[in-house]
This record gives sequence, C-alpha cells and structure tokens, in this order.
Amino acid sequence: MKIIMRIFLLISMLVISVSYALPTEPVIFVNKSTVDYENAKILMDNLYSSREINVNEDNVTVVIKDINYIPAKNKLEINDNDKKLIIEFSKDNNGVKYEDIYYIINLDFKEGDEVSLFNKSYIVEDVNSKYIILKEKDGKEIVTNKSFEYDGYKVDVNMVSDDLNTIVVDIYKDGKIIKKMLKLNKGKGYYVEGGTLEFVYENCTKKGRKYYFTFKVYSTIKIEEGEDYPLDNRFRVEGINKNDKIELEYKDVNKLGKKLSLFNYTIVPENIYEDYVLFKTIKVSEKKVKVEDYAYIGGGIYAIKKGKEICIYYKGKRIKNHEKIYLGLVDGVDNNPLNINKDIILIGGPKVNRFVKELEDKGLLKVNITNKYPGNNIGVIQKIKNPYNDNSNIYILAGSNRWGTKAAILAFLTKYKGEDVLKVEWKKGVVEIR
Repeated sequence: MKIIMRIFLLISMLVISVSYALPTEPVIFVNKSTVDYENAKILMDNLYSSREINVNEDNVTVVIKDINYIPAKNKLEINDNDKKLIIEFSKDNNGVKYEDIYYIINLDFKEGDEVSLFNKSYIVEDVNSKYIILKEKDGKEIVTNKSFEYDGYKVDVNMVSDDLNTIVVDIYKDGKIIKKMLKLNKGKGYYVEGGTLEFVYENCTKKGRKYYFTFKVYSTIKIEEGEDYPLDNRFRVEGINKNDKIELEYKDVNKLGKKLSLFNYTIVPENIYEDYVLFKTIKVSEKKVKVEDYAYIGGGIYAIKKGKEICIYYKGKRIKNHEKIYLGLVDGVDNNPLNINKDIILIGGPKVNRFVKELEDKGLLKVNITNKYPGNNIGVIQKIKNPYNDNSNIYILAGSNRWGTKAAILAFLTKYKGEDVLKVEWKKGVVEIR
C-alpha cells in the first residue's frame, strides 16, 4: 500500500517568493515511500520550523530552526527573550532600503553570573559603566613544563617558589612581550588587560628535576562603549548600562543587500505591499541537554535513557538519531482530503501520487505526466482550480523522472510567478526555464 503524507503548515501568514505570493497555509501531499519525499524536504525546509536531533553518548544536541513571517510598516522588531533586534527601513523603488539596525541586550546580571550569547556560555568577570568583561564558562586545562600557547598568546614560566605556590611568568602576544616578570599565586587568575585571555595558575608538581605546571585557560571578551562589538565587529557598542542594557548599532548600513544575516538570524523581505513589508525570519540555534535518566528537550521532544542508550520520542513515536522533525506536520489521509479550504501542493506524477492520478482521470490536468513526457530531467509546474473547493488552487510539481520533479520543486521556490503551466529542466545541478 502506498503511503501518502499530508503536511499542514501552521503559520497564519505565508508568502514564499518576493516576486509572487505562493499559497497561504498550503497542504503538501507526497508519497513517502518514494524519492519524491526526499525532494519534498526542500519545500519543507523552506516552509517549516524544524528540530534536528543528534545523540552523542549521554548528550542530546538539538539544532533548532524557527521560521516566522512578520509584517512591518517601517520598523521590524524581533524579540528574543532578553535581546531585541530592531531594523528600521523604508520602501525604495519596490524594494527595501535599510536605515538603521540596532541590537539591544538587556542586562540583568552581576559579577559571577552566567550569561549566554549566541549559543555560548560566559561568566561575568567585571561590570562597570564603560565596559563589561565576560569569560567563557568552560575553559581549557593545560599542563606544561615550561610554556603554553592559547588564542595567539604565549605564557612562559620563568621561576617557581620553593613551596610551589608562586610562579613568575612572561606573557607574549603575536611574538612580542606584553607583560614581563608577572608574579602569580596558586588559585589566582590573571586577565590580560585589553586582550582576550584569562588564565589561572592551579598547581605545580615536581617529578625528578622537572616541574609540571597546571593552568586553567579561558578566552575572554571585552564589551566596551564606543568600540566594535567583539562578537560581531559589524556593530559598534553605543551604550552600556543605560537603562540596564547594551545597545549596539550597525556601522555601515548603506552597504547592506536585501538579505540580512545578523547574529543567528537570516532576514529576507518576502513581499512588499502598499501598506507593509512581509519579512521572513529564520533563527537557528542549538540546545544541549545531558540525559541521566529522563529529560524533556522541548517542543514535544522527550529523551529516555534505556541502559546505555538514549531514546528520543516525538508525538509518542521513537525517532532516529540525526532525524529532522518538521513542526506542524500531521500524517494521515481523510476520505476526501482534497476537499479543504486551503491551497494544495501535489508532488510527483500519477504513478506515485494517487491524488495526481485522480485529477488526471477527471481530465483536469493541463499537462499529463508520463515517464516519457515532458522528457528526461524535465519537470512541470501546473496550477488548477480545486474541483472540490472553488476558493483554493492545486499546484502539481512533477517530472518524467526524479530530477524533473526536483527541478519543479526548486523552480516553485525561486522562479515561479503564478503561471498556469511552467516547464523547467534540471541541467547539471542548475534549473532552467524551458
């Protein structure tokens, strides 16, 4: 029995192409047992938020991809917990001109607190009205009998006290000495002023005539008012601790193109209307969870440890390692699934998609798809009125072989402008309109 997968997109406002507004809340039908399902994932990756699960021993890493469509008149605001991205823009010759971009990080931490910036954890070392120093949470332990190098620095041990509690070191940066004869006591840290290194002298052991020194080494960042933001030098730090926040401003907004890649966001103006611009925002992040027995990962995903194996479940079903979950999907077929008040996308020809076969039998297809027509590596996009619902359209994306179908899918996302029939061809990895 052939399996058909019905896919619902649960987003209230969906426009995919800047040049043409594709279906709002489309339903995709694809035969899951064929290669067309793999090709359908190209559509799904563009339309659906997703979660990719990766299990490594006791640790579960979730790659989170969230897609949203946001209408904005002249200012797009994206709120992300304690952070806010503000993009001011104007419409310019049927396009978008960016005027100013700000990134605001709310400050609600003190020295010693743990904070997270772009999927990395830091410890707050110092906070004042002009700068903030953050130290990476998980440093690196280094054991050496003389010197070590880290992040462009070299630390050279010159002397050690008889009780091994104190050492004297020289510090080099890019081959040049920047601190000479620095005395360090065991357990005390040293931050290289104006640099990106902090290290702690932890211990010293003697074996024969040799001494072995143990250091804990950390990369650090300094966020300083009036200077470039160290995690993205396209931004300048405009203010610190003003109303408990860090405010960053994009330095050269006039050189920006249409598509923005800012921090962990990709932002694209999908369609420009008279009263507003519809932006597509894609946020990619990671979440790591250590599973000792049982853990809720989030988004309806659970992890259970069975013996030495971590098992992942979503909607009651076990999923494979490295499997991608598309949010908002529903499996199943109704008695008459085409009779819905939504636009429908059918992927594959009549031999692999029974709904395309149904429309072909009714004589409703504008182009009949066979193994020989439209031809090798050629695909067709066709749009017809839904015979069961006058308020919706049906889009058929199919070809004479898998490459023709793939060409139709890619063209649907990038080249389609609402034509009733559009023929495309896959040529050495490039889709061309015929």
